[in-house]
Amino acid sequence: MDNLNEKFLNVTLKNAQEEHEEEQISISIVGILKNLKRFFALWLSATIIASILALVATALAKQDSYKKMVSLVSFTYDGVEKGLDPNGNEFNINTLKSPQIIEKALSELNLESKMLENVRKNISFESIKPKDALEKLTAYKNIFDANTNNSISAIDQILNTNNSAHPTQYKVYFDYAPTGLSSTQAAALLNTMLEGYSEYFIEAYGYNKSLGSSLSTLDYKDYDYAEAIDVFDSTLTKLSNYVNQVAETEDAARFRSSETGYTFADLNETIATVRKIDLDRMSSYVTVNTISKDKDSLLTYYLFRVETLERRKNVCIDNLASVNASIANYEKNTIMMFGANGNENMNVSASKATEEYDKLFEQKQKIQEELSATTQNINLYNKRIERLNASTTVNSAAKKAKVEEELEKLNSQIEKLINLVNKTTDDYYETVVFSKAYNILVPANSSYENATRNALKDATMPIIIADAIIFVIYFAVAVILSCVEEYAKTHEEKKKKDEENAEPAC
Repeated sequence: MDNLNEKFLNVTLKNAQEEHEEEQISISIVGILKNLKRFFALWLSATIIASILALVATALAKQDSYKKMVSLVSFTYDGVEKGLDPNGNEFNINTLKSPQIIEKALSELNLESKMLENVRKNISFESIKPKDALEKLTAYKNIFDANTNNSISAIDQILNTNNSAHPTQYKVYFDYAPTGLSSTQAAALLNTMLEGYSEYFIEAYGYNKSLGSSLSTLDYKDYDYAEAIDVFDSTLTKLSNYVNQVAETEDAARFRSSETGYTFADLNETIATVRKIDLDRMSSYVTVNTISKDKDSLLTYYLFRVETLERRKNVCIDNLASVNASIANYEKNTIMMFGANGNENMNVSASKATEEYDKLFEQKQKIQEELSATTQNINLYNKRIERLNASTTVNSAAKKAKVEEELEKLNSQIEKLINLVNKTTDDYYETVVFSKAYNILVPANSSYENATRNALKDATMPIIIADAIIFVIYFAVAVILSCVEEYAKTHEEKKKKDEENAEPAC
């Protein structure tokens, strides 16, 4: 018989009957494979359907968690690697979601301002440390793992690097599900905020607009003529000091604004010209002619100014004496510190002492300059008091009209100067200092790519479990059917054999 020629690998289970008969159940591997092939299409279809259902169910269950925008920004100015902002203070990335930035973005997109707080609390950040810091940490970790004599030193270096390395890039996440915004609106809002932060960054760390605003708010008409001249002088001094401060920054000497055509040297020269020619001419005219709106009130003002300047003078004298004493003390310390030659630590200490010594001399020079300027102002006001007391003439309306006309012109010139400084410094910080200080590396987008990727990631385990269960069922059915078929086949063969043995012999 052909069936007897087939080779089977059988697993035989023997059950003892009460009559001590043995009953065999054979499981054919070939039969299992045939049944697996038989139901393969059904199993494949069930697996695909189960996978799709698991994916859809996961996506529906976690749909709110997928409503999250992400973008990437970077900072490349000096000091960011130390965790500092451009002013030398501790940098705080949370300024990127400050209320004024969010409010402005909402306004530009015609969205309701009442969602401001809801937007702000659903924006978060993930810091990314510089690549070189990560490379250092990896190198020190390898030394530590090697268990060499440098392992302890490597631990110290790992701790120091980890503490000193500060992020230069940040991922910005916006979980917009609680806000009720669509993906397109959320992407537009986040990108508008990121772009708006660029303006905020320039205003916060570039030109001090509050300086220009404070200088412009003073109305010279509220003062007497001599007082108005002092106000203008103070304004020009502040403006000149600020221009000098900006001019000391890197690349400022070579900068010429494409907006105004001015360099910082040009601005300084313009300010000096207004002071020496226009302001001094007005000051001398008012002082010599003792022109005043109210003589008694002006005299009181002069006396108050002298009293204030005298107090400042005394403070300068005390400060100068204190600095001189410190300088003398440092001279003695420096001599003592050079006592041990060839000692590296002594050389370092001496270097630090020299640095402190130089700072004291710089401080001394500033105090002396302030003392000299204060003394000159005291003499100036004393002369004005003498002239005012000696004056017996009554100012004519024509002279007052002339002074008021000239003061109006001077006020207009100074306002133009403030605007000129504003535009020039803005141009400098935007195009030179902070041109690449803040960058949007990856803007937010409203595509469904991220949501799909996250849904697939989250659905991986449910899909594996569902597919595993279906495969177990599929394999179990194949085994059971194989057993049933093999049992039926064996039973049939036994029956035939029994019938043949029961036939009478011829």
